[in-house]
Amino acid sequence: MFRFEHNQRPNVIICRAAAPGDGYSTADVEYHWCDAVTQVCTKSVNTEAIELPSYKFAQVCVGRTMATTASGSYSRLILNFIFDRESGFYMLQIFLPAGLVVVISWVSFWISRDSAPSRTIIGVMTVLTETHLMTGTNRRLPPVAYVKAVDVYLGFCYLLVVLALIEYACVAYSKKKNEDRRRKEKKLEHKPAPPTPDLLHDARLAECTCNVEPSSIIAVVQQKKNRYCVRHSHIDIASRVLFPTAFIVFNILFWIILLAKAKRLPYYSETNVSRC
Repeated sequence: MFRFEHNQRPNVIICRAAAPGDGYSTADVEYHWCDAVTQVCTKSVNTEAIELPSYKFAQVCVGRTMATTASGSYSRLILNFIFDRESGFYMLQIFLPAGLVVVISWVSFWISRDSAPSRTIIGVMTVLTETHLMTGTNRRLPPVAYVKAVDVYLGFCYLLVVLALIEYACVAYSKKKNEDRRRKEKKLEHKPAPPTPDLLHDARLAECTCNVEPSSIIAVVQQKKNRYCVRHSHIDIASRVLFPTAFIVFNILFWIILLAKAKRLPYYSETNVSRC
């Protein structure tokens, strides 16, 4: 009689079947998968192609162990079935939609800064969509006490769409500050001219002030018209490059690390190592 145990990991399921043999100690009987000399037999368990909707059969492992209790030592046989989780469902239902939502949030960078409703609607809708994906995924998967790979991916996608919405807030704030600055400059330019100064007084000051830079407020403002300032258009242009670059770099690192940990990375040195 076999006792079945179930051990589930993020991408692997191990089903263990153990034959207890508690009726007789090793003094009476010992269990082996093959003969007692070699104790190894690769053909002791025959398997066929197994198809499951969520898992792929990877490997079968056989072994034996000794269980020591107060009544003596007992021989036990162990049989492990290893299944790898199929990632096709999660790619189509979680990872791909989450990535597309992030790409949609970048559309607002090309929309006119004066079209506030369009950019706001895109930002809010992408945030709500990512929130729905996160809650739906966590509701579908079993609750665990550790951070899953899908949590890291969805969390980064959620961060990007939130930052895209905050980016438009920065654009609107920069636009308002620039408009206020231009309005103040126009008011200063349209101020009435000061009264005509005394000619004798000007003649006396001409000797010492002819080479001095103009110090009036209007002159200073006019000189600073060509200075560099951060405009809302600069923020949009920078976002068009920074957001896609950050997302591409994250995807490269995420999938390389995930495939390496799952031992599914092509040309990986430990791919063919036994997992028993």
